[in-house]
Amino acid sequence: MRSHVPLSSTSTLVVSVALAVASAWPRPALASTSQAWVLRNRGDFQDVNLTGVALSGDGSLRLSAKVTSLLDAAQPNLWCLARDGKGRVYVGGGNEGKVFRVDAAGGKAEMIFDADELEVHALALDAGGVLYAGTSPYGAVYRIDESGARTMVFNPEETYIWALVFDDRGRLLVATGQRGKVYRIDSVGPNASGKVVLDGREDHIRSMARGPGGSIYAGSDQSGILYRIPLEGSSSVVYDSPMREIAALAVLGDSIYMAALAPMPRQRGGGGSAPPGGVTRVRVTADEGGGGDQEQPPAGEEGQEQPQRQQQARPPVTPESYFGAVYKVSPEGYARKLWESRESLPLALAPFGDGRVLVGTGGEGRVMLLDDTGSVTDFVAVQAQQVNALIPADGDGFIAAASNLGQVFRVDPAAARDGSVVSKSYDAGFTSSWGAISWIAEASAGSSVVFSVRTGNTEEPDDSWSQWSPDYTESGGTVIERPRARYLQWKAMLKAGRGGESLVLRNIQINYLQDNLPPEISAVEVLPAGVVLNSTGAGGEGAEGGPPGRRPQSQARRSFEKGKRSVQWKSEDGNNDALRYEVFFKAQDETLWKSLGHDLEDEFFSWDATAMPDGVYRIQIVASDAPSNPPGTALTGTHVSAAFDVDNTPPVVGAIEARLRSRSAEVKVTVSDSFSVVGDVAYSLDADDWITVLPDDRIADSMKESYSFRTPELAPGEHTITVRARDRAGNTAANKVVLRVEK
Repeated sequence: MRSHVPLSSTSTLVVSVALAVASAWPRPALASTSQAWVLRNRGDFQDVNLTGVALSGDGSLRLSAKVTSLLDAAQPNLWCLARDGKGRVYVGGGNEGKVFRVDAAGGKAEMIFDADELEVHALALDAGGVLYAGTSPYGAVYRIDESGARTMVFNPEETYIWALVFDDRGRLLVATGQRGKVYRIDSVGPNASGKVVLDGREDHIRSMARGPGGSIYAGSDQSGILYRIPLEGSSSVVYDSPMREIAALAVLGDSIYMAALAPMPRQRGGGGSAPPGGVTRVRVTADEGGGGDQEQPPAGEEGQEQPQRQQQARPPVTPESYFGAVYKVSPEGYARKLWESRESLPLALAPFGDGRVLVGTGGEGRVMLLDDTGSVTDFVAVQAQQVNALIPADGDGFIAAASNLGQVFRVDPAAARDGSVVSKSYDAGFTSSWGAISWIAEASAGSSVVFSVRTGNTEEPDDSWSQWSPDYTESGGTVIERPRARYLQWKAMLKAGRGGESLVLRNIQINYLQDNLPPEISAVEVLPAGVVLNSTGAGGEGAEGGPPGRRPQSQARRSFEKGKRSVQWKSEDGNNDALRYEVFFKAQDETLWKSLGHDLEDEFFSWDATAMPDGVYRIQIVASDAPSNPPGTALTGTHVSAAFDVDNTPPVVGAIEARLRSRSAEVKVTVSDSFSVVGDVAYSLDADDWITVLPDDRIADSMKESYSFRTPELAPGEHTITVRARDRAGNTAANKVVLRVEK
C-alpha cells in the first residue's frame, strides 16, 4: 500500500516546487496545500514491478540477483527438483509426466524419462547418484539410469506419489495419497516391497525432509500435521498446525521450517464469501491437465486401469480463497509463525545460509528471503506464475522450478549488475500539478539511480499518456516536467559500478498539488417551526503537523423554542479544505439575498424568525474554502433550499355563539388566519379534555372556516366553553363563552 502524506504548505521545498510548476504549465485554480506520495516502508512498495531488484523488510530496494533460464519445458507445470554430484539438475513435471536433465552451468537440457502417468511430483538421488522418480496418478516409483532406461521398483497401489527421500541408511521413503501413508523401502530393486512407517489420519502426506540424527519429517494435507519418522521405531506427531496443508519442508540445524496453506475463514452467518484478500486456488486431480494453482486431489476411486495420458472428464471444481504462512518448529513441537501472506502462497522452501530460508511463492513467481526474526525480503521474481521447487546450486545461487509455463531458472545473487522498479499508476484524485521527486540513495562511486516519470488521465497507462520524462538523477529533488494530469507513474533504474559497489534505494517521495475544486453543498433542509439546533462541541482541526483540513463536524442537539427556525445541510470538498459557511434568506417577492449568519463552521444554523414578516421564503447556503487558500483564490459553492413558510401571526377565533337546546348547547364560531390555512380546531368544556371539531364543509382548506358543534347535556349551573385554533405554522389562539343552565 502507499502512504498518502499531506505536507504543510510552509515546507520550503514544496512551495518552491509549486511555483516552478506553475511557471511551466498553464495554471488553473490550485489548492494551497501540497500533498505527497511517500514510499518508505515495505508495504508502500507492494504494487511495484521489480526486475533484478530485491525489496527488503525495512522498505529499502537493492539489486538482487541475476536470473538465467535453464529450461523451457514446453509443458504447464514443473513440480520437483534434484541435483547430483556433477552439478546436473533434474526436474519433473506435468501434465506430460516428463523428467529433464539440465546442465546447471547453462549447457544442454535433455528429456531422460517420459512416464506413462501424467505427473512427476517427486525426485530423489541415492548415494551413488542414481535417480528415482515418483509418478501420479496411479502412482509408482521408477529407477532411471544414466541413459534414461527405467525400472519400476515400487508400486504401492496408491493414487499419488508426493515426495521421495533417502534416509541416512540409504533406505527410500515414499509419501503417498489418497491414503496418506509413508512407505520405507529397505532394499531398492525391481518389485521392491515397502513397509508402512507412517499411517496418517489424513488423505495425503504432501512433503518430506531429512532432519538431523537420521529422522525424516513429513507434512500432511487435510489437518496440517507435522510428523517425525525416526530411523527405527514408531512415527510421532511433532506439531498439529492450525493450517490445512504443509506444502513444503526445510530443515536448518535443529529447526524445521514449514510452508503451510489454509482456506480463508468464512464470514459468520452461513455461506458468505471469504474476507477480502487471499489467493484463489482450485483443487483439481492430477489428471486434469494442470492449470490449478495446486494439484491437491479430492477423494478418488481405486481399482481402475492405469491411464495412458488420456485426458479424463473434468469433475466440477470449487475455487477457494487461500492464505499461506511459514512456521519455524523446534524438534519438541514449539512453533512460531515467521510470516503470513494473503497475496503470495508459500509453495517451496530451501536453506539460504545464515539461518535464512528461501520461500518460493505462487501468484507472481516471486522468491522471498525470510530470516529468523520474520523479516522478509522480496528477493527475486522469475518469469512464471508460481515457484514450486527450490534447491541450492553451486556457489551462492539456487535453482527454481516454476509453473505456468514450466521453466527452470538459475538465480545468482552476486551477479546482478542492474535492475528496475516500475510502479503502477498513482491516483491524485483529480487533475494535479507536479512538484519534485526525491529519494535517498546509498551508493558507492560508480553506482547510479535514475528516475523517470510519465502522467496521464486513464487509470492504466496507454497511448494517451505523456512520454517518459528525461532522466532525473538528483536525489535531493527535481521538479517533474510532465503535463498536469490525474495519474502518475514512475520508474527507477539501478546500476552497479564495475567493482560491484553497493547500492540501496529508499524513501521515495513525489509531491503534487491538486487543482482547487469548489465546495459542494447538498441536502439543504429547513426544519419545522420551533426546532432549534445547538452544537454539542466543536471538532478539532486536522492532525497535528498536517494541513488545516476540514475539522470533524460536531453533532447537533435538538430542542424547541417558539419563534425559532433552523436549517441544516451537508457539504463536501474535493481538496478536503476547511470550509466556512454563510446563510442568506430571501422572501418570495424580493430580489436580493440578505445575510442571516456568516463565518459559520457547523453545517447547521438557527435564528429568530419572529423578526421576519409572514411570507414564503427560501434559504441559500454559501460555502467557501477561503480558510485553506490564499486571499483571492478561494472558491465557493451554493445551494438554495425549497420554499418554506414563515407564519408568526396566530389565527383569530371570532365571537362564539352558544344557544341552549334542552340541556345541551349548540355552538357556532368562525376562525380565520391572515396568512396560512386554518389548522386544527378543538373545544373544551369546563377545562376538560380537548375535543376536535371539523369545519362545516368538513375540510380545513382555507384561511377562514366556520364551525358548528353541539355539547353533551349540561348540568344546571355555569359552564365555560373554550375554542382553540391552531394554524399550520403552529401558532395558537383561543376564545371562550360562558353560559348558565337553570334548574
